[in-house]
Amino acid sequence: MNKVKILFSLIVIFFFLSSEKSENENELFIDIGDQLEIQFLKHGELYMKNKNFFFKKIEIELVNKEIEKKNGLMYRSFMKEDRGMLFILDKKEEIQQMNMKNMRIPLDIVYIDHFNTVIFVNKYVSPMRNVEVINTPSIKYILEINAGMSDKWGIKKGMTKVFLIKKHR
Repeated sequence: MNKVKILFSLIVIFFFLSSEKSENENELFIDIGDQLEIQFLKHGELYMKNKNFFFKKIEIELVNKEIEKKNGLMYRSFMKEDRGMLFILDKKEEIQQMNMKNMRIPLDIVYIDHFNTVIFVNKYVSPMRNVEVINTPSIKYILEINAGMSDKWGIKKGMTKVFLIKKHR
C-alpha cells in the first residue's frame, strides 16, 4: 500500500512540474504579432474631388504585391488621419481575400473602379471580423482609411473621383 501511495505522489509531482514548465514555455513563445508594429511607407499622394472641387489630399502606401495584399494594415496600432493604404487589384478574385484578421484599428474601406470613381464605401469596419464582399468586376482599387474619415471628408459613391501621384524613388 505504501508503494502505491509513493507512486501516486510521484505521478502527481511529475504532472505538476510538467504543467508548470509548459506555462513557462508559453511565455517564451508569445505571438510575435502582439509585439510587431509596422511603419507607414509613403509611396505617393492621393487627391480626391467631388465635381470640380479637390477637397482632400492624403499620403498613400501602395499595395500591389501578393504578400503586401495579404498583410495590408495588419499589426498596425494606428494610422494618422491624413494617410491611407491603396490596394491595386490585378484580378477580381483578390477582393475575396480581403479580411480584417489581425487588424487593430477600425477602417472605412473605399472601393474604386477603373474610372477612378468611388463605387462603394464600407464604413466603420471593425477589427477582427470578416469584410462584406462587394461582387463587381469593375473594382480596380481599394482604399483603406481610418473609420469615420469617409464621412468627415465627404467621400460619396458615384460622386468622388481619386487621382494618384506616385512618389519617385
